[in-house]
Order: sequence, then structure tokens, then C-alpha cells
Amino acid sequence: IEGHNMSETMNWLLHDHRKYEAALDECELAAGVNDWKVAIRLFNDFVNDLKLHVRIEDEVLFPFLENEASIPESIVSDLSDEHDNLVRLLNDLAVIIRNKDSDHFEESLVPLKKVMIEHNAHEEAVFRKMANSPLLEKRDEILARMSAVNTGKSQRNWGF
Repeated sequence: IEGHNMSETMNWLLHDHRKYEAALDECELAAGVNDWKVAIRLFNDFVNDLKLHVRIEDEVLFPFLENEASIPESIVSDLSDEHDNLVRLLNDLAVIIRNKDSDHFEESLVPLKKVMIEHNAHEEAVFRKMANSPLLEKRDEILARMSAVNTGKSQRNWGF
């Protein structure tokens, strides 16, 4: 049963990390064959989705980790700094895609993917520690707060 709880906890907490890695791969394939129309559409879909994902973490999960799950502030602040870094790298890639700059696409994408994969792994390791914590007891409340994030303005300035 404990194992079941663990996987149940992980499923609702990980909210689509693999999907973002796959979306970047698709964007890369389109740009690789200079299909910029598709690359731009895929990138926009990916970014819009990711913006919501990051907001859910910034506004719901991270404060919860700090306030109710007793995760040290330094760990939460590291995760938040990684979000800042992702936003910066995404801004670089957005400029390259907007300019249909196939020469620099790959060199901009590589660090972004690396940072994203490392961040996802870091986040998952932190969430994994939560498996049998107050998070599980408050799952419905947290899920409700996560759903409510769709409305209102983001606290984070993405710059694009």
C-alpha cells in the first residue's frame, strides 16, 4: 500500500515534466528541417503550457513545501532560481525562433534542455520526499489551488 501511495503522490505532483521535454524535441525536429511555421507554433504551445506549470509551482507548490511540508527555504529558493534560469534560456530561444535563426538554434536549445532536465529531476527528488507527508493529506486542497491558478496575472515576468 505504501508503494501505491508513493506512485499516486508522484503522479499528481509531477504534472507533465516528460511532456515538456518531448515538446522541445518536437520543436527541435521542425526547426531542424527549417519548418519555422510549425516550430513557432510548437514553441508557443510549449511556452504557454510551461508558463502555467511554472506558475502552479511558484504560487502553490513551492509555498506549500516551505510552509507546510517543512522543506528548507534554501531548497525551495534553489528551485525558484532554476525557474529564473529557465525563463532566461527560453527568452534566448524565443529570439532565435522569432528570427528563424537555424545557425544558432541548436546552441540555444542544448543548454535549455540540459537545465530543464536537471531541474525536473531536482524537483522530482524534492517531491519524492513528500510521498508520505502532509502533502498527501491535503491533496484535494492543493489540487483545487492548482486548478485555480489559471485565473489572474502571473507574478513572474517572462519578457515574451
